Formats: sequence, structure tokens, C-alpha cells
Amino acid sequence: MAATPNIFSVSPSTPFLQATVEALLSGQLIPGFQADDNPLALADVTIYVPTRRAARTLPDVLRKALGSKAALLPKILPLGDVDEEEHILKGHGDGEALPPAMSTMERKLAMTRLVWAWKGQLRRQILQLKEDDPARVPASSADAAWLAGNLLTLMDEVQTEEASWAELGSLVPEDHAEYWKITLEFLKIVTDLWPEHLKAIGMMDPKERRSALIRSEAARLRRSPPRGPVIVAGATGSFPATAELMKAVLSLENGALVLPALDMGMDEESWEALGSPSEPQRVPGHPQYSLRQLLLALDIKREHVTLLGEPESEALRLRCQIVNEALRPAETTEEWQNFFTSDLAEHRETAFADTQLITARNEAEEALSIALLLREAVEAGKMTALISPDRTLARRVASELTRWGIIVDDTAGRPLEQTPPMVLAILTAKLALQGLDPVNLLALLKHPLAFLGMKAKEVRSAARALERGVLRGPHPRPGLSGLREAVAAAHDLAMEKADRPVSRWRKLVEEDWNAINTLLDRLEQALGPLEALLQNPNEIPVEDIIKTHVDAVLLLGADENGSTEELFSGENGKALAETLTSLLEADAAGLCVPANEWPGVFGALITGGAVRSRTPADPRIHLLGPMEARLQRYDLVVLGGLNEGTWPQRTRNDPWLNRPMKGQIGLDPPERKIGTSAHDFLWNLGAPEVVLSRSERVDGSPTVASRWLQRIVTLAGQSVEQQMRAKGKRYIELALVLDRSETPVRPAKRPEPKPPVEARPVQLSVTAIENLIRDPYLIYAKNVLKLDEVDPIGGEPGAADKGNIIHDALANFLEDWDGPFDDKAVRALKTEGGRLFRPLDAFPAIRALWWPRFERIAEEFVAYEGEVAPKNL
Repeated sequence: MAATPNIFSVSPSTPFLQATVEALLSGQLIPGFQADDNPLALADVTIYVPTRRAARTLPDVLRKALGSKAALLPKILPLGDVDEEEHILKGHGDGEALPPAMSTMERKLAMTRLVWAWKGQLRRQILQLKEDDPARVPASSADAAWLAGNLLTLMDEVQTEEASWAELGSLVPEDHAEYWKITLEFLKIVTDLWPEHLKAIGMMDPKERRSALIRSEAARLRRSPPRGPVIVAGATGSFPATAELMKAVLSLENGALVLPALDMGMDEESWEALGSPSEPQRVPGHPQYSLRQLLLALDIKREHVTLLGEPESEALRLRCQIVNEALRPAETTEEWQNFFTSDLAEHRETAFADTQLITARNEAEEALSIALLLREAVEAGKMTALISPDRTLARRVASELTRWGIIVDDTAGRPLEQTPPMVLAILTAKLALQGLDPVNLLALLKHPLAFLGMKAKEVRSAARALERGVLRGPHPRPGLSGLREAVAAAHDLAMEKADRPVSRWRKLVEEDWNAINTLLDRLEQALGPLEALLQNPNEIPVEDIIKTHVDAVLLLGADENGSTEELFSGENGKALAETLTSLLEADAAGLCVPANEWPGVFGALITGGAVRSRTPADPRIHLLGPMEARLQRYDLVVLGGLNEGTWPQRTRNDPWLNRPMKGQIGLDPPERKIGTSAHDFLWNLGAPEVVLSRSERVDGSPTVASRWLQRIVTLAGQSVEQQMRAKGKRYIELALVLDRSETPVRPAKRPEPKPPVEARPVQLSVTAIENLIRDPYLIYAKNVLKLDEVDPIGGEPGAADKGNIIHDALANFLEDWDGPFDDKAVRALKTEGGRLFRPLDAFPAIRALWWPRFERIAEEFVAYEGEVAPKNL
């Protein structure tokens, strides 16, 4: 290594990529390198950047810096985004090709099979201990699928940080609960069975393969140093493989590192307080933690790092210094008392002159305020960005911006399970395998992609008729056969009551019933084979369930011409096609689950995916996550969702290994992610204009301001805080009046219906008199307008339904019966009652309670009529 290593840093107050490019072109990064007069010089340069977005932005920065000069651009390689499985680095240092990466779907299915196979043994062991730990016992195959996802997440963490599973064997959890021993036994899935499975199929885990590729690249650089400069720009070396690559680059004569936002002014006591890997007391939640660990691994002192570029303004430089002071380790915060008497504190107003603070009442108000701010900024010609880990907030802002015809793209995408095509696939599984719930059935039939081989208007018309005539009322018996019985019973009852003033039945004509029956035929054709799997009492191979499920989705999404083009159109349809194809192609051999549990398994398999829009969006506004915003530069940045639990995110305990166990196998504590997030927060505070935003309530619950925001506000001082709030309050006030009516809103008067005398009811029941006094409009709606209350969808019958059934049975019996009131009359009355009670077959408990009572009523009623009939004669 050279005596003076080529290692640099860029302050948040300086555009990172621009400063790096200027230093490269001027020869500051690589002494002796000049690209001014040689258009081919840059072609020999290799630049590694942390994200793909940075790799796409860097060429534009280079072209702008070169101006009119012609030059071949350097090779720019992203080290890989955390959320992306594919890695762009190719080749292997030893000339040996690495095995391909295992697909996400195949990993989930394979791990689910292993977890599901262990469920019986694990439950037996825990029952023997008389302890229950539901987080670790898969009670169903769906639980096994979700736990498999958690286990894969742990595996990815271990492989990324290159911890050793072998250390599990040395753990002697004498001081842990007994079920931790069971967990360690259970984790043999990943220590023994999983490696054997990968070896058998000749594949690698994606994270392990990515680390291997980066390490092989480091080995290649050492073995065959390239002719041109090699630069790693923007990486913090938080992962061992990345740190190894950075060490290899720094060892090259023409290698250089450019670190983001290294705090060169932090006092030595605070710097040492961050700790080292060998020290038990560390501060992984600090934004400088990863950079300190990197410098320790490189054996480089902080004073050997050179600062690149100049701050865009003095105010930005001051702001970054104050923010660094605010985020100092908790162990040295007593130094704040010196800050308030320092020269830096006197410049707080200047430092935060271009900083605003928005504190909204709820998340809707926060989103609208941010949308108004962004709209105003782009009209002034500024490049803007909303940066937040809260994707719900980002989607709200995107929706609010459509008020003014501004279409923006949330780069995090839309969750796969929330896209319309995937919703159709989820409803398909739930309906066929979980009893044809009326609400889900209507959701499917009214889905814009559900055609069932018919025209869309025909499906919707039949669905509305089915809802009015059948589904609004008692819950049909589960399954397609139960729905057919309910339709037949409703049709018979409608025909019987055709001449009676019951408006609900009048709405359907014979044409409607024909449309309903046609719809049922198509439903049975699509869902029947999938529902038939429920007849098998044993566990069914997942391969068979997947094929049947896919066939059902295709039939439901086929239009009148049999085409599924609309189902698979656009980015959402493509995502559905890729998911279904991956399910069909994945090796699910050996995985068998009960058919009724497949919807839960399917939900676990598709979770975690995202669909990114390809629709052209406004290039002036960007909605980014913290990681995507790394190294980017915007005129105005909104840091939204600054609440505890959102930014920084809430730390979670692993369901498999507790904190001490993770430490013993070499994994960093969960707070390491907070440190990475804090570094992103620190970097984005260096934008020329910054807006800090939060809401006081989220989902109706009160929130706590982010610890970082509280620290900044504390050091900024009360007067500066009030100035920041005053600037942000303007957008809150605009949001409050935006949807307010120009004229005062007056409460509507209470209805005072005064129908003509001839339209008024001639008589009322005694029980209706109370309603007449308390709510006359109820009498008006029911007796004058002839409006009936709409029954709930799939509701349960109540006492009124029981009374109506008994009343109708007695009335029909007296109207039709002309014989003696003997045992034969009792049987006739019970037959009529049985016909009317038939819709209650879907409610066995209610029928079991009401039917015996009706039988007693029938016997006593016939006996009573037998006594009074001769007297009436």
C-alpha cells in the first residue's frame, strides 16, 4: 500500500458524483492521470458505485463535466442493491464459473418443504416440554411458508455478513429458555439440509453468490491489476465482501476510494466511542459506524482521508456541521453544553435558513402538504425529491399530485399482492378453497379483469342480479353446490312471491335468473376443478394445486373470445405472468399441503415482490427510498415520515436467533440497519433546500418524532425551530383550505316530509307508533316511498327472520289447508316450515336452535286451531 493512500471523502454539502468526476478529470484522485487531451483515457477507467441508480446518473454527470469534448465513458459497475437479487459483476477469479443463483420462488418452495417436514417433530418436542412458542411452531402449511420466508431472510443476513453457521454448534444455551435449544436443533435445516439441497441441484443462494462475485473481482484485481484507474465511489464497506473489494482497490497503484459523508470534524473521544468489532460496547446505530469499521479494516486513520470538493454554500457547510454535532454518540452528548456557547451556535439561523419543518395532524394532511410543496417547487424550475422509507406516504403524495396532472413514479413500486391481476389470482384461491364467501365472490365478479368467457357488461349485470336476488340475505351453504341451492331456493321463493309487494324480489325477472345460471355455469367451469381438490382428505402435491390454480385464473381472465391478453397486459400483467410461470417451473416435488391451506401458502410465496411502473413520469419529481437516494443531488429534498418506527425503522427480534446468539455467530445487532439509515438521513440533509416532515398521528394513533429530528431541533434552538415551523405551516394551511368550500357549509335541515293525504298510510301497527314519534322519516320512507331496507351480504339471520319464517309458514298453511286439524295437518305445517327453513342450512347452530321450537309451535298451533275451528263454524 502506498504511503499516502488514495482515499477521499465528500461532505453532504457537496454534490458527490460531481466532486468525484471533477477530481478524476483533474488528476486529484489518481496522480498522473489526465483525460483532458486523450478521448480514450476514460475508457480504461473502472468505477464501482453502490446502486444502479447511481450507475445510471454518473454518465450524465461525466458528459456534463466534459462539455463538448468527445470521450469514451468509463466502465461503471454497481455493487448491487440490497433489494435486487441479480448482480452485474460477471466471471470468477479462478476461471471457474459459479453455479447459477436459485430463483426466489424455488427457494421459498424448497424451504417451505423443509420447514413443513419438521413441523410434527418440533411440535412433539415442545409439547413434551409443556411450552408453546407459536412463532416457531408451524400450525399450518401457511405458517410454514411464512416461517420459511423468515428463515430465508436470516440466511441472507448470514451470507451477506459472511457469518459462520458453524458457530451454532458451539452455542451452549444453558442460560437460554429450553425452546431455544429446540430452535438450534431446528436450524439444522440451514446448516445441514439446505447445503445438501443446493449441492444436489447445482445452485447457489443469491446473496452468497453476490458476495462470491465481489470477492472474486477483488482477487482478479490483485492478480491482474488493470491498466487504468479503478475507483470505488460511495460505498461504505458495510458488508465484508464490499470491504474486501475496497481493500483490493486501495492496494492498486492506480486505485482510489471515495467515501460518502465521513465526519472529519468529529472529536476523537466520540470517534473512539463508536467502538470496534472486538469491543463489546459498540454504537452500530450511529451514521459513522460503518465508515469507522471500514477504516479499521483498511488500517487507515481518519486524518489520512482527503476531503474533495467545496460546499455549495457557507450555509450548507454550517448546517452539516450542526447536524453532525446533533447526531454525536449518546456517550458524549455532554459536549452539547459547549456547543451552545461556541461560534457555530451563533450561525444556526444562517445554517437552517433554507430548512422547513412540517408537522401535520395526520398522514393525509402530511401527504397533501408535501404535494403542494413539490408542485410549487417544480413550477419554480427546481429538481425535487421526496425521500422516505414510508412507501404509503409516497403513494399518497403521488396520488395527490394527480390533482394537477403531475404523474410521478414511486421507484419502490407497488406491492405485487396489491396489483389487480394478482388480486384476481388471490381471490380465485380463496373462493374455490375456502367456501365461496359472498363478499369475496362479489369482489371477484366485479373485478375489472374477471370475464369468465363473457362480455364485461354481461358479467357485471349478472353479478348485480346475483347480489340482489341471492347474496343479500342469509349466507349460502359453502361451495358451488351451496350457491346453486341458494339460487334455486331464491328463484322458487321469488316466483312464489311474484304477486306480493316485496320489492327485493320484484327487481329480478326471468332474464336475470337466466343470466345468474349462466354465470354459475362459468364459475363452476373455472373454480370447480380447484374446489374438487377439497374432496381429498389427504395432503395434495403443491405441483397439482399450482397447475389447477393457474388454469382457474386463466379461465376467469379469458374474455368472450377466449383471450387473456388484457389479464397479462402492462407491467402488472407481466408480473402476474412471471409469478405464475415461476410457480409452474419451480421444483415443488415433495411438498404436499392440505388443499384448504393453499391460499395462505400462495400469499406467503408472492409476498415481498414489487411491480415498478414503466409509465413516463414527471422527471422533476422523484419519490425515493433512502437507499435509492444515495449519491443523488436535488435542489429541494423532502425527508418525510420522520417518526419513530418509520425513520428510523423499528428494530425487530429475529424469530430464530435471539440477540446474544446472533452476536456469537458474528452477526451485527439490528441497530446496524439504524446506523445505515442514519447515514442516508445525514447525507440528504446536505441538499440546498430541505423540508423535514412528520405527522402527529398515523392510522389514528399518536406518534413520536424521530430521535434524529428531536436532536436537530434541540440544537437548532427554539427561535430557529419556530422559523422552520412557520415556513412549513404555510403548506399545512394551504392543505386545509384546498378542499374547503368557498361558501360556508351549513348543516342540512332535518327532513320534514309532507306527502299528500292520499299518499299517507291509512293504518299503522302499534309498534310503528314509536317510530312515528321518534323518526317520522322512517315511516315516510317505508310506507309512502315503499323503500325496503337492504339486507347485508351473506348476513346471519336474526330474531326478525325467525319471526317472519314462522309467520309465513303459519299463513301459507292456513291458506292452503282445508282438512281436519289432526296429525296430518301437523305434518303439512312442518313440511311448509321445512321448506322455509331450508335457507338456514348454512347456519347449523341457528337451525338446531330454531327448528325444534318451530316443531313445538306447529303441534300447539294445530291443536289450538282444532279447538277453535268448530266454534267458528
